[in-house]
Amino acid sequence: MSLLRPDLSDLPAYRRPPEPPTGLRLHMNEAASDWPEAAREALLTRLRDLPFHLYPERQDELTERLRKRVGAPENGLLLGPSSGALLDLVATAGLSAGDAVAIPDPGFSLYPMLVRRNGGQVRAIPQGTSFSLEPWFSALDCRQIWLTLPNNPTGAWISPAALEPLLEAAAARPEPPLVVIDEAYAEFAPATHRLAVDRYPNLVLLRTFSKALASAAWRIGYLLGDPALVAKLAALQLPYSLTAASLEALDVALDFAAEFEPAVRALPDRRDRLSAALPAHRAAPSAANFLHLSPDPSPLLEAAGMKVRRLPGTDAARVTLGTEADTQRVASALGGSLPAPAPRPRRRLLVLDIDGVLIDADRSFLEAVGRALADLRPSLAWSEGTYRAFKRLGGFNNDFRLAAGALALAEAFGDGDLQALVEGAAGRGFPQLEARIQALEPAAQAAVQKHYADTIQLERPLASLEDLQATGWDLAVLTGRPPEELELAWRVLGFQLPAVCDAAPHLRKPEPAGLLQLADAFRAEEILFVGDTVDDASCLRAAVAARPELAWRFAALGPDRARFAALQDVQSASLRDLLPMLNQAPFSNCQELP
Repeated sequence: MSLLRPDLSDLPAYRRPPEPPTGLRLHMNEAASDWPEAAREALLTRLRDLPFHLYPERQDELTERLRKRVGAPENGLLLGPSSGALLDLVATAGLSAGDAVAIPDPGFSLYPMLVRRNGGQVRAIPQGTSFSLEPWFSALDCRQIWLTLPNNPTGAWISPAALEPLLEAAAARPEPPLVVIDEAYAEFAPATHRLAVDRYPNLVLLRTFSKALASAAWRIGYLLGDPALVAKLAALQLPYSLTAASLEALDVALDFAAEFEPAVRALPDRRDRLSAALPAHRAAPSAANFLHLSPDPSPLLEAAGMKVRRLPGTDAARVTLGTEADTQRVASALGGSLPAPAPRPRRRLLVLDIDGVLIDADRSFLEAVGRALADLRPSLAWSEGTYRAFKRLGGFNNDFRLAAGALALAEAFGDGDLQALVEGAAGRGFPQLEARIQALEPAAQAAVQKHYADTIQLERPLASLEDLQATGWDLAVLTGRPPEELELAWRVLGFQLPAVCDAAPHLRKPEPAGLLQLADAFRAEEILFVGDTVDDASCLRAAVAARPELAWRFAALGPDRARFAALQDVQSASLRDLLPMLNQAPFSNCQELP
């Protein structure tokens, strides 16, 4: 008599290939070094005082801390006991018996077991040592598609722009498959796929702290996705599945995030130097913290006292990047010499608002709002002064919300000139009217957009793509425009950039989520946000609080810049005046530009 599912009778356990009992650990894709001493001592202090007899109660608190740090909406993030456990939860929740799951081949050796133990059928997508996109289109009829970027064990990676056709095709199907992007090694890649999460409700992103925060021992990961989907996954998670010690470790690691960052930032250069230094072995292009080497280097490396991951059935092995000294040992054992590291340029990201920064849209939106209010409330005494008072107030950077705010104020206080009322609310806003403003916003949006179709003719670009590219910075946009108006902005500009727009409440400035997502997506170390409103400035300052280990800076533009610029901000009359200064040293000392 069988007491277990018959389909699991031949399912092999997860086991690593044979390996020497001792040696330098270059076989597990672990961080090269342990925690910084200060972080270690801080955690040990907490653990000494941790009550062992109580259940862990901090998961919600740490989820909220991490949610704010990564720019996710409420209920848009789920912590779990490793990213593998979260992937298992996704399979449990989403697969019925016989459902197909597409996985890369070669791929993470745990994937087939997770699929089969949840009743699914594996569909292997041939990849070789590169990431070939075309074969994945044949898998769009699968129930789930699991993409590992960078891939394990090859390190193959594809950029967000290159992956976009597959994501679009998946989302366009009558019954879209769930796309899972496993970004266990994202911190070592040129960019991340963070921006895809808010654009595709059929997509989830998995991350781990094992590599970037050197926390493999604590088994912590997280999942990002559409709040409705994540909430259902959270309901299926076993209670208290994260230990109290692991939660304390996460809290301390986030406190010391800046101390972990240098090792992470240094690794890609070390990886690439090793890849180029091996005379008799080929390294597949890698965006991870390891190299896929052929012919199989295992005998040579094991003889030199190093453990690497053999890849059965292939003439290759996976070699994790260790410290600089460890990597020199690998190079020497394989007949090469590791070149000395060169100075590493910092990743710099220039984030630009659209209206008032990239496009002169002032008259366009002023006219559209005025016409919309004339349609919706003809008796309202509207003026340019009231429009600008709303903009200076903060919280009304979005013109749909501005128009709704004007309607709500008129309902509450009458149709007279609202300018003095708005100016008198500086620092407070109108929280008592918030529910009514939100209720009025859909009608306001429809009316503003109707007239904006005509007033857009008044807009003109304020910079060219060539001007922006000449700075040498990575480029992105953070705008209060909704998606449909962002598309119109690209037409005015004649070019497009990676962008976050006002597509959901958590992405609306002054919330910092958009900036945080862009910093993540570009792996940026220095971020300069260029804006022209108090909401832009407040957005930047909130991002600083969420991720203080990054170097944030705000550049205030426009005639009102003195009203919202702080002492440490850059100030400039226009973007054209600002751009030539970005590569002048020291830029950090530039406060007021012409």
